Amino acid sequence: MVNYLADFLGKLQPYCGSLIRVKAIKSIEPKAKEYLNKLSKQNLIERITWGWYWVPTDEIVVDVWDFLEKDQNFKVISAQTAASFWNNDFVHRDIYTLMVKDRSYGSALQEFAKKRGWQIELEYLKDSSKVKYRKVGNLLVETIEDNVVGCLQRWAFVDAFATLYEHRDKIDWDRLYQNAYWKRISKTNVRAKQVLEYGFCQFEELGSGVKFPCRETQVRDDFVRREVDEAVERVVEFG
Repeated sequence: MVNYLADFLGKLQPYCGSLIRVKAIKSIEPKAKEYLNKLSKQNLIERITWGWYWVPTDEIVVDVWDFLEKDQNFKVISAQTAASFWNNDFVHRDIYTLMVKDRSYGSALQEFAKKRGWQIELEYLKDSSKVKYRKVGNLLVETIEDNVVGCLQRWAFVDAFATLYEHRDKIDWDRLYQNAYWKRISKTNVRAKQVLEYGFCQFEELGSGVKFPCRETQVRDDFVRREVDEAVERVVEFG
């Protein structure tokens, strides 16, 4: 390898494991577009899509969580994927849901995942400042309170109540109720707050010993009520 490419490759080491954008790398090397193309032809980095490359790590096999930790682009783990993170994978799924704000990055991420057989679903954010998340290590994960409400809206009742059960002593209940008050279960007139209160009472009735703030609430939608009953029973049985 010629010296100028070796020097440039050295400048990319801080990005190992991450997708990089040509436009951004030009800030450290004006000829980034040319050099990145040459390095990809030598299989020293991987071209993903127009304007995007991946800087490999030393690992032979890179799994999805390893990538999510090392990739330096803004993304927030959300929905059932965040629930699995918070509730110790109570319900395992092979689809990974992320919130991103850059559509160009999103396209590159989808292509990168496709090449590796990963199923990734993306939600594009209009205003990332409104997203509530916690930094855990190098991961950005949707907060428990927001995640629970989001899972309820998606009918992912097991995920939601498993997360509440796992973190019952750490929940900001006021914030949870506030977030859930006006949100409705998808394609129903049932509020997320009603489902929460009804589910909490079911925890008590099943003798789980879990102390949730509970108010007697009825869920009039028979199908939703049955789904919540089954979800709570499963969480208490296996939690």
